[in-house]
Amino acid sequence: MTSATQPQPTYLDAADEILARIADGLYTPGTRLTLTSLTGCTDHAASDLRLALDHLAGTDAIDAVKERWYVPDDRPDGYTAHRAAQLLGAMIGQGAYPPGTRTPLRDELARILLTTPADVNRALGLLADQGILHFTDRTLPRVAQPPGGLPAEQWPQRLLATAREDPARQRLSAPFSRPDIQATRDAALQRWRYGACLPARDMTRQETLQHDVLARVARKAYDRADQQSPHQDSRLREAAARATACRDLPTVDVPLHERLYRFTVLAIALTDLANALATPARQGSSLRR
Repeated sequence: MTSATQPQPTYLDAADEILARIADGLYTPGTRLTLTSLTGCTDHAASDLRLALDHLAGTDAIDAVKERWYVPDDRPDGYTAHRAAQLLGAMIGQGAYPPGTRTPLRDELARILLTTPADVNRALGLLADQGILHFTDRTLPRVAQPPGGLPAEQWPQRLLATAREDPARQRLSAPFSRPDIQATRDAALQRWRYGACLPARDMTRQETLQHDVLARVARKAYDRADQQSPHQDSRLREAAARATACRDLPTVDVPLHERLYRFTVLAIALTDLANALATPARQGSSLRR
């Protein structure tokens, strides 16, 4: 008579669930896995989760450094700096920073591009190598030309095109007040900081809501720009060009963490654009020369 198959230890069940969550792309590469976060999203006890994490670290399924556990990051070296350079180049191409003007401060660029000051420095160097930026001294670089020879002012036309997109599509009644837009940004930033992505279906819904907000804000921004010279309100121009550039980041056939990155940088740009629209137009303003 054969004995019944013994169930596997509960910590191995927890390990299987952690691996499944990683395989589903629910964590940004390099994210720290904490007992607090895992007890909040699984039904396993902290004691089982600790054993599970130690077991996974022992099999090299996750990384461990001084009793801290991390999702493996197999992206190539310099990936985040290249991503920041690509996005900043797109913003310049949309007219956020016209030729001859200086880029924002490095800490501000880190906020805008959702990266570290070290990555900002590398991104600026990459754009300088492409001839898009020009360093004349040790201060901030100046914009030399848009990438690919694009015209310097595209954002008003892109705003209008965005506002007119899918006019017959049923909207999801996305929140539209400034506090709601700011709350969406704050929630996205919190997810990004903790490296916790939404499941694909929920991410798609959030992206659709964000698209609706962008379309409405784009209409308001275009109407203001149409009433004055686009150069007269640099704050509006910069935020609008950032929003249109962020919108072009892909959401199809990319990992969930890249979709979260796109969603978060666009949420930051939309908040800045809504704030710019809430203030009176500044006549004759310009970026730092």
